[in-house]
Amino acid sequence: MAIAAAATAALLAPAAARAATIAPVDPSAPATTGPAISPLLDRVIARRPARARASVSVGSTHAYRTADGASVEVSLSRSFADNETNRAGAQSFVDFLATRVHGAELGRLRMFIGTATEVNDACGGEQGVAACYVGDERRMYVPSTDPSGASPFTREYVMTHEYGHHIAGFRRNDPFSAINWGPKYWSSYKVICAGVYQGRYFPGNQGAHYLDDPGEGWADSYAHLHYPSVPFQFNRGFTPDAGAFAAIRRDVLAPWRGPATRTIRRALSSRRRVTSTTSRLALDGTVVLALTGPRRANYDLQVVEHGHVVDQTHARGSRDHVTGTVCRANPGTASITFRVRRRSGSGPFSLNISTPG
Repeated sequence: MAIAAAATAALLAPAAARAATIAPVDPSAPATTGPAISPLLDRVIARRPARARASVSVGSTHAYRTADGASVEVSLSRSFADNETNRAGAQSFVDFLATRVHGAELGRLRMFIGTATEVNDACGGEQGVAACYVGDERRMYVPSTDPSGASPFTREYVMTHEYGHHIAGFRRNDPFSAINWGPKYWSSYKVICAGVYQGRYFPGNQGAHYLDDPGEGWADSYAHLHYPSVPFQFNRGFTPDAGAFAAIRRDVLAPWRGPATRTIRRALSSRRRVTSTTSRLALDGTVVLALTGPRRANYDLQVVEHGHVVDQTHARGSRDHVTGTVCRANPGTASITFRVRRRSGSGPFSLNISTPG
């Protein structure tokens, strides 16, 4: 009889697990259930290893539409039966995300909803991880309930933070990675580039420097756009203010599309040996100069910052190129001057200038 009872219990266990239901998300829910004494712990994963992929047991997958027409693919773990109640719960997750500031990337999102334990396992099994975003899957792994353990953050806050990572995955910040450095306008406003080279920030570091990872700083600043009263617990350099919130909205709603380009055409001679032009830069990124001058002339390029030549060419001829990265020391607009200097010969030239903007 003991064996029979054990067998009966084993048969009933999966059914009991599948009896779990997904409660609808409450858009008015607070960010936390208590004092936020420690930061939200999540993970950004480029590609989950095979062991982590094997830990996910998907029960059903459906596409759910938002009021503005986006379609989001949602997979439920096997803990949740594929019934009307749980499909309604999944729809509420999608409807909630549609209330977050978003762009067309919402329609490219995938989501997995599981128990807190299942999500933790799917995200690598590290203790305390509430959720994760997997880049090559374009998928958020989020818990069906508020995270368990010591974390005070609600599932609504967790989803908002994870969606910030999803946004970054569909934004540009050339030559940097937007998902690790943050998108262009926010990253430039918070002078992330300078902070990285000064050793204060650590892009993509999900370990010892998790709190100093600009990708996490961006995602939590995006969450604070919706929950501004929550204490900010990442690196102080990422702390959002009105300018950061404006940059975030711009990154989401009118993202950076690429460099600004212009061409100047002038001439050099024995009377005019040097000419210059100044570009005002409000964004960090790549500067490319391409000089095309007379075939028999020898012209050089110079890059001048604060009255000092910081780069120059010495090649023969007048087909010179300069490529460099601009990292402004402070938010706001910086000025860089580009000079064309005549060494020998004369005649007209064109200078193509590409800047981040």
